[in-house]
Amino acid sequence: MEGDGTVPEFIDEPSVIDDPVNEVETEVKHGGVVQILDCDDKEKEEEEEDWLPPPPKITVDPQKHCEDPTIKALRLQKQELMLFAQSAQEVLRTVEESVRRDLEATKQSSSESLPENPSKPASERPKIVISIQDKTGLKQFRVYMDDKFERLFKMYAEKVKLDLQSLAFCFDGDKISPTATPESLGMEDNDIIEVHAKSN
Repeated sequence: MEGDGTVPEFIDEPSVIDDPVNEVETEVKHGGVVQILDCDDKEKEEEEEDWLPPPPKITVDPQKHCEDPTIKALRLQKQELMLFAQSAQEVLRTVEESVRRDLEATKQSSSESLPENPSKPASERPKIVISIQDKTGLKQFRVYMDDKFERLFKMYAEKVKLDLQSLAFCFDGDKISPTATPESLGMEDNDIIEVHAKSN
């Protein structure tokens, strides 16, 4: 219209009819009626007309549904591994319990087998001086009260360079056993043990 040199026409009559509810405005142009919607109505209409179609409803029949064989194999393998892990835990529990029982039994048997009076440390063990009298005179030895005479007899035999089997030791006229101790015979400091050569 501007380019062809014509001037637009204006109509003096009322062109817009207002609706009191503000829903629709009607414009009359050259005898034609055009409906103009309010902005609020356009938004409502757009909400009602969703341009995305609804997602298709798929019903799955479990009998017709085919599972991927790889997934099925993995699922079975997972179940086998879980069963294996459970059995391994049970075996481990059983082994731990048996070890505990064995350990407790060992502790009990070792505590029963220990003597009631364990050997005392060297600093607490009382010592005694014992003299051994032979033909040449007295020889003194310091020994522990709970030591067996076997040790003392060996020391004497080495000192005099004689065979232990050929010697007999006596205290107060009685022969002394190699397994006896000064404590078992009630000996005191400076007690005398007599030594005699055995006759063949």
